Amino acid sequence: MLGRLGKDAGSLLGVEITPPFIRLVQLRRHRGRYKVQAWALEPLPLTAMHNGWIGDPDQVGASLLRAVRRSAGTSRRAAIALPAGLLIEKLLTLPADLDDQALAEHLPAEAGQFVPFALEEAAIDFQAMGIDPQDPQRQRVLVAACHLASLDALQASLEVAGVHASVVEPDTHALLRAVQPSLVGGELLLQLEANSVVIHEQGDGPVSLHREIPLHCSGDVVQALVSAVDNYLLSSPGRVLPEQLLLCGAGVSGLHSPEQLQQRLGMAVQYVDPFKPMMLAAGLDTEVLKAQAPCLAVACGLAMREGNRCLN
Repeated sequence: MLGRLGKDAGSLLGVEITPPFIRLVQLRRHRGRYKVQAWALEPLPLTAMHNGWIGDPDQVGASLLRAVRRSAGTSRRAAIALPAGLLIEKLLTLPADLDDQALAEHLPAEAGQFVPFALEEAAIDFQAMGIDPQDPQRQRVLVAACHLASLDALQASLEVAGVHASVVEPDTHALLRAVQPSLVGGELLLQLEANSVVIHEQGDGPVSLHREIPLHCSGDVVQALVSAVDNYLLSSPGRVLPEQLLLCGAGVSGLHSPEQLQQRLGMAVQYVDPFKPMMLAAGLDTEVLKAQAPCLAVACGLAMREGNRCLN
């Protein structure tokens, strides 16, 4: 679940299942540069999801199968995003002499201190992050846990679509990977979806920083975003104000332009385009892909993954 971008990445389907769409991207890496091979957006039935995650695996699986066929992608191995709200992440410091097998045996006892449900109902994964800079006798280990029921619903959907999950990871990690070339420091990243906005920041450590804010508005999206950002910034007195706001997510299509938001917030605002530095395979529609790019950022970051570490 907690993987790294590697030099041989590029064969996985990146799949994000977030209302109102399934978003799918396939990349290929050649001579150090990514090429977009395929992508698709497929609407999700309203009855398919419950509280932001899979409620009806058969409906979600059918939508995913349509997305795979629409994209005409060749891979059926996928990296899948889990909404950050379904996960708990914790950075632990443990003895440096514990290898992966010893860590796997040791972690359930550690996880019991921060997982708010029974451990037998939890899926736990980890990634060793290296020696603790403050203590060479200890190592930093990033631990993530979620409820098994979330993965069971995902697995049932994938079986309907004939897709295999090689990787499952938090959507925040995938999103930050996709927008990394655009980050220069001091940005806020807003993921605007159908009923919420998630504010992401790149923290000093490996644990992702995010806050989800429900959007109860049917009209003025700009005002809702301004209020969300203002409240978020006011919750951290003394913090340095961000220099730039990056926008992504399906809700971006409801904003006619970023200028009004820019004027209201007093900071630069731009849409995320993770495909900007990439090549396109022959036959892909450049204009359509550019228009859909902010909605596909998480799926793009997933497609940049490698390896087979999976939450289990």
